[in-house]
Amino acid sequence: ENHLRIVGRMGAGAILFPDCCGVKTLPESVWTLGRDYKEFARPKEMKIIKNIREQNSNPFDMESKEHKALLMKLWKICLPNEKEPDLSKRNELWKYIGFQNSRPETDFRAAGIRSLQQLVYFAEAFPDLVRRILAEQKYPFAAAAINITEILVFNLKLRVPQPQIAPIPIKNIYNLQVFSWLAADAVVDGEISKSSTAAVDILYVYCIMLLDASWNKRMANDRSTNLLQFNATLTDVNDTIRLIFDEKPSSLSVLKSEFMRRLPPVYERLLRQESKTVQAAEQPEM
Repeated sequence: ENHLRIVGRMGAGAILFPDCCGVKTLPESVWTLGRDYKEFARPKEMKIIKNIREQNSNPFDMESKEHKALLMKLWKICLPNEKEPDLSKRNELWKYIGFQNSRPETDFRAAGIRSLQQLVYFAEAFPDLVRRILAEQKYPFAAAAINITEILVFNLKLRVPQPQIAPIPIKNIYNLQVFSWLAADAVVDGEISKSSTAAVDILYVYCIMLLDASWNKRMANDRSTNLLQFNATLTDVNDTIRLIFDEKPSSLSVLKSEFMRRLPPVYERLLRQESKTVQAAEQPEM
């Protein structure tokens, strides 16, 4: 079975960092689980975080027509030449997409519907990259992407109640104040309900690419690499995200630049080709 999850318990308490952008902050850049946005976020930022948390708290429901339609959309992108599956039955091709077994709904129990929404978002934006990843079968794409959703949700405290178990061992969460700025930067013309998740989705895109690049580099450097080392790569990606947040990117454009200088050129070309799709997340729906 393709199984990437390992767990680690978290402690409590946190310290913030120096004043930036006219917002009052505390003196250090070490963040642990004891702090929350309400201690520093402005009303607009708190409203955005509340909206994101509400969306992240929705479970996956196999009885929902909307949820089943999302699964079918993912199938069609990943396997355009295959017959549509009967979702009431097992299908081994779900494992090809990277789910842990032949019934994909079981993978969404922890991360909920947001993990599927983000999978579809990425697959729609970068279908050629997804099909390349699937053709190579170097790692279970869907399971890895769901882990990225869980890592972001946990490290950014974007679900209430907060999960008690982390998807990978985590010492410190990300800089929440930086994320509050980025989330506000992503909201267009005050349309919070329509674009509140834009910052998370953009971050998710870059995290998937960083994960893919890191795993390919690890495999190229050591031919004995196998999936037993995949969690180490997830941990490396998590550490890189934390470092980027510690550099206090003040806008989404700065955040993207920080990721791009850590990615091989091939991903920059992909992002340029698909820039309209990725940027659409920053625009409110019409």
